[in-house]
Amino acid sequence: MRHGDAESSARTDSERPLSEQGKAEAASMVQYLIAEPPVNLLVSPYLRAQQTAAIVLSGLEKNGFKPDVQTTPNITPDDNPREIIAKLSDMSDGPLMIVSHNPFVSLLVSLLTQGHTQVGMAMATASIACVTADVWELGAADLHWYNTPSI
Repeated sequence: MRHGDAESSARTDSERPLSEQGKAEAASMVQYLIAEPPVNLLVSPYLRAQQTAAIVLSGLEKNGFKPDVQTTPNITPDDNPREIIAKLSDMSDGPLMIVSHNPFVSLLVSLLTQGHTQVGMAMATASIACVTADVWELGAADLHWYNTPSI
């Protein structure tokens, strides 16, 4: 999941909060997670990703789900998604959700589904791409579904 729409400025990029639209976008996406809720959430330390994850977590909890949430430092906008791909096999106790940023999430989806970094699908704010795989390797995943906010 990419974070919701954020304010355009703050003291630092990592401190940019969600806009009101971004909060509404994040809340609207919970409906797509209810059928197969994540067991684990990996969340960028940046404020807008933390806020997005908190909104999603609140919505999941209202529906009886309580995923484990971990702040993960190496999933910020300019980090290399290959590092997290190498760790995905160790996180196999159920659906995993990553709340991060572009270009990271678009590159991650491209690497998993196509095996390269030529972005085939740019992730919109608060969008979720659900990918499935038997083995977490470059090009080994399938795009199961992709949804964007209807706001």
